[in-house]
Amino acid sequence: MGNIHIDLMYFINNGLQSPFLDTVVPIIYSITDVRVIFALIILVLIGSKILKRDRIFKIALYCLVAYFFSIVLIMISKTFYPSPRPFIALEGIRLAVNDNGFYSFPSGHFGISTTVLSTVLLTADKYRRELLVVTVIYLAILSFVVIYGGVHYPIDIIGGAIIGVISALITVKILKKRFN
Repeated sequence: MGNIHIDLMYFINNGLQSPFLDTVVPIIYSITDVRVIFALIILVLIGSKILKRDRIFKIALYCLVAYFFSIVLIMISKTFYPSPRPFIALEGIRLAVNDNGFYSFPSGHFGISTTVLSTVLLTADKYRRELLVVTVIYLAILSFVVIYGGVHYPIDIIGGAIIGVISALITVKILKKRFN
């Protein structure tokens, strides 16, 4: 890992430390958890079925499949590249969020978020530009949160993003071929 990742880690985690961020970052970290994303997908599946919104149901179903595919790829990556979290590996890094202690690379938070948002972008017929703007803002905030929280290096975010995009692309390609 290059020094720029370590320098950026220290700058965000220590250099930008503030009581406001110490309060807000754990909240954002909690509501962007992979289990929360899973629950939201399930709620959209149920709601869209009840409201007979077939297009939304199909997008949510694609997201669910991509979600599980991404989880598998993330777990395989963590197994083959067991990188300790920054707050464990680096002296002086503060843990600002509740952490499960599992390996750092790639970021599951970022990978799953990227997977689901990429799947939505690839399958949405309307509002793509608006969805892209929301996606970029969300992922930028999430990047900051996981680094500030002391649980991920910048390279973990890049790894999560790559897995997320690949998971979404493969899932959408296979499911569109199968269901269209």
